[in-house]
Amino acid sequence: MKRWIDVDPLDWYYRDTLEASRLKTDGTGLMDVVSGMTYNVFKTGHGRIVKRFITISGQKEFLVPDYKYHADNPMFVLVNGLEVLPEKIADGKITMSNPLTEGIEVVCIAYGIPDRKDIGCVNTPYNGAADYRMPHATLKYATTYHFNLSNPPESCTVLGVKLKRMIVTVNTGSDAGVVIRNAMGFKRDVFVIHKGEVYLPYMYNGFPAVIGYNAKINGVNRRTSETVIVESPRVTYNDRFFGDVRIRRGDFFGLLSRIYINIHNRYTDTTFAYNAVPQRYIKDKAAIEAQWYKNDVLTLLDEKFHDGCYVFPLYADDTFEPEACITRAECVVFLSRFIEWITEKYR
Repeated sequence: MKRWIDVDPLDWYYRDTLEASRLKTDGTGLMDVVSGMTYNVFKTGHGRIVKRFITISGQKEFLVPDYKYHADNPMFVLVNGLEVLPEKIADGKITMSNPLTEGIEVVCIAYGIPDRKDIGCVNTPYNGAADYRMPHATLKYATTYHFNLSNPPESCTVLGVKLKRMIVTVNTGSDAGVVIRNAMGFKRDVFVIHKGEVYLPYMYNGFPAVIGYNAKINGVNRRTSETVIVESPRVTYNDRFFGDVRIRRGDFFGLLSRIYINIHNRYTDTTFAYNAVPQRYIKDKAAIEAQWYKNDVLTLLDEKFHDGCYVFPLYADDTFEPEACITRAECVVFLSRFIEWITEKYR
């Protein structure tokens, strides 16, 4: 189940959001019904920070110069992979309750405050970059790295979380970073090693990872492990739900469409297909066709009840206005009619 760092157990929508995040459009599990929003820009002074320390004997204080305390950007402290509550968190400094012994790993993490932009009625996060790359690091024995299925399995652990080895084929002449990025997407539980370079999911940018792998050391194939810090200067995050962001009518219909696909694939044996030739007259149809959700919107707007009435109403002038923000009243009407129609269709 996906969890979002901005959805708290005390939020009124916590349970419903997590349950909806489990849904997929079909059995392949490749497309989520509900997904997060990508972002990669933070408010000035409140960026994402990951700082790793190895303690000296009696150490209590840990300096994080770039950190400024803010209620919306708390600092999490993990000692040997376990979260602890420090005695005090202030600008640039973390103070522990008790002095620590030598050689302990302490990781301080602040997830940052995403910056947002206003586009009409929508206040939305900056969407990231198309050329983002996954966090990566070069292994110590990269030049003699050796992978074979007959060797002991490779491993990756990030602060106690074990990731699964993902095999990605990179053809000669291809950009390995792009191929691996496209293969990993926004998966959170996998890692890739290619020619001695280890790649981790976007969310672990700046995190320490313990990598177990095989390499030729002093002329002999051996199993070895090391801790690396994976980083990328161009990373796009997708670990927040942004529950307070307003959406447009077209985006809302895109969500309804994914729910429709999920129900269709769950209760029928036929393959879902969009309506290729919708017949309904829509005055601003061209505006819909210019957006990513065109198939979703046009298919749903063409649906009818058994009595021949269209499920979803247009405005009085036959427009849909896909880029206008949807009101709470419209959400209630559309959801009510959607439930009535979907029940009638698959009963």
